[in-house]
Amino acid sequence: MTELALTGVAVAAILYWLGTRAPRGSRALRERQWRAQAFYAGLVALALAIAPPLDRLADKLFWWHMVQHALLQMVAPPLIVLGAPWLAVWRPVSLGGRRRVSGWVVRTRLRGVARVLAAPVVAWLLFLGSIWLSHLPAVFDFAARNPLVHESEHLVFVATGLLFWSRVLDSPPFHARLTHGWRLVFLVSAGLAEAALSVVILAQHAPLYAPYKSLSPRPEHLTALADQQLGGAIMLEPASIPLLIAIIWSIGGLLAPRRKPHVSPADTAGV
Repeated sequence: MTELALTGVAVAAILYWLGTRAPRGSRALRERQWRAQAFYAGLVALALAIAPPLDRLADKLFWWHMVQHALLQMVAPPLIVLGAPWLAVWRPVSLGGRRRVSGWVVRTRLRGVARVLAAPVVAWLLFLGSIWLSHLPAVFDFAARNPLVHESEHLVFVATGLLFWSRVLDSPPFHARLTHGWRLVFLVSAGLAEAALSVVILAQHAPLYAPYKSLSPRPEHLTALADQQLGGAIMLEPASIPLLIAIIWSIGGLLAPRRKPHVSPADTAGV
């Protein structure tokens, strides 16, 4: 599964490169460059999260597990969304292939499903719900015992992360419809919900998760409880830095003076 996921990352990088080679104006070129840098950085974050050594470390230490989840949900998705790969990875596909896929989408109910998923409330619930649900001890232990379920969780984290971040970040040809005020509510409430989970983990006086509780010998000389508390602390602060940056950006947009509409002399000629 890891090899398949890394192959997908490599294919995405190649398709994006092929789809962004067309020359454009200088302003468009500058935007294309920083978006490309964001996209490739997001792919690097994905590769780091799913490949050794981090993937193996996450099986042994809970705090590395939290680092992995931060990369999958809080780092890679916003960078990929900023990279705006939606048209770029589509361009290298033949015109006939594009028509067949678009026709299939139109004939099915995928458009309706996409419209429901695009609702900010739905995106918020899926994003935070995947975080909370995956850290319930029963769900966590079940996923740890079933590699396919565990790998599927990673896919869900990335998918819900992309959905969440696409509600607040412009990603041409799509634009975030939330105003800066609603973006602020969206982001702050998500940060509070994630912080609540980290506080719950930090408040425990015994290890929650069987895979780490039963591990012997203990890596890095950390007890299972100390490892768990370190993971909760990582979720509380370093993992939430992208959210904090987005919150500050939303506050800046909210406080920025609004430009008055330009009035031409012709508009005032009759006054």
